[in-house]
Amino acid sequence: MAKRPTCERCQRPQSVCLCPHIKAINNQWPVHILQHPHETKHAIGTAKIAQLSLKHCQTTVCETILPGSAFEAWLKQHNPILVYPGEQANTPRNLIDQPERTLLLVDASWRKSRRMLFESPMLQNLQRVCLQPSEPSRYKIRKTPSLDSLSTLEAIVELLATLENSQEKYQPMLNAMDWMIEKQIEKIGPEQFKKNYTDKLENP
Repeated sequence: MAKRPTCERCQRPQSVCLCPHIKAINNQWPVHILQHPHETKHAIGTAKIAQLSLKHCQTTVCETILPGSAFEAWLKQHNPILVYPGEQANTPRNLIDQPERTLLLVDASWRKSRRMLFESPMLQNLQRVCLQPSEPSRYKIRKTPSLDSLSTLEAIVELLATLENSQEKYQPMLNAMDWMIEKQIEKIGPEQFKKNYTDKLENP
């Protein structure tokens, strides 16, 4: 069987290429995505939209942060703010008056992200910010541990929009995600979607 033509930029089949829906955005707070290797294989992963949209966005694909690795050196140099729940986590509004720093997001399933944190003392010791979304996730095609959990892209948008006080600026990223999701639902069929994703909560 011939392989479907693929867009070199977004790495998706040309029939569902994301590029026409991507708008370049100059974010004031830099974003760095620590991506679990399994996420690179997800055709409907949301990190790709952030990578294509944001001017200041980097990605490191890594499961374990090894001593002496390039990413460990990067953490020491940049001292980013980890976007992850925790007892000592700030709310986004508490960061507004602070100098701009890199925001570090873990792109993984919740189970894998917890393991990545558990195995990395450096991540555990970073300053944290925890999101308190006002609306449920619109990422309808993946199960989450709670109804207020957000996809990587939604977390980035929620945080940047709050820090820069500009929801409209980052709305194109959500629009691109909505389009991607609707195309995926068309592919699997409404009945199959309803059967598989009516209950969005994943097993613990």
